[in-house]
Amino acid sequence: MGRRRLEPETGKENSDRWMLTYADMITLLLALFIIMYGMSSVDSQKVKEMSQGLEQALNHGTSKTQVGGAGSVSSDNLEKVYKSLQAYIKERDLEQTIDVTSSGATITIRMKDKMLFKPDTAELLPGSKPVIEEIARTLEAIYPDINHITITGNTADLGNRDAYNEADSWQLSVNRAVTVLNHMTSIGLEADKMSIEGNSHYNPIASNDTEEGRAKNRRVEITITGSAN
Repeated sequence: MGRRRLEPETGKENSDRWMLTYADMITLLLALFIIMYGMSSVDSQKVKEMSQGLEQALNHGTSKTQVGGAGSVSSDNLEKVYKSLQAYIKERDLEQTIDVTSSGATITIRMKDKMLFKPDTAELLPGSKPVIEEIARTLEAIYPDINHITITGNTADLGNRDAYNEADSWQLSVNRAVTVLNHMTSIGLEADKMSIEGNSHYNPIASNDTEEGRAKNRRVEITITGSAN
């Protein structure tokens, strides 16, 4: 009696296993595409919102500029201060001791030491105090439009560069700047936008070879910078 041979079914099983793997892969890809689509939708919405916000900000800024933004207000007020100080100097015949200049964005006030201090000291002369007070009150009126006020002391170069005289020159220039700042704040001007500098004799505006030139170099400068916004 012959034996019946059974054919193996391994081919069919392998085929079914391959179909299952393919189906799993398609399912995973579909899930990935759904996730990516969802992410792209969210990002697109975010981009749209950001674009609208930026457009509103730009339009708002443009309208302020057209009407006359804070920058123009600052410039206008600085010009008023400049003209007011010029008038004050002229009325009191102070042209020989005080000079005021404007660049539009800044105002620089130069005051010679002979109208401010007792010789070789940082002690204010009585006649100088009303002048400093007038400057402080004028600046206080536009203080919100001021970005910064720098008070700088300067001395003259007498040619003696030994260590003692150099140290004394530096200290005197700083002390004079501090004295002016303290008097301005003593009548109510806030100090939060103010700073002092001392240049000694290293920032001359005239020759130190003549007494006239040295008199110009002995000075205190007040530089007012307008707000950028």
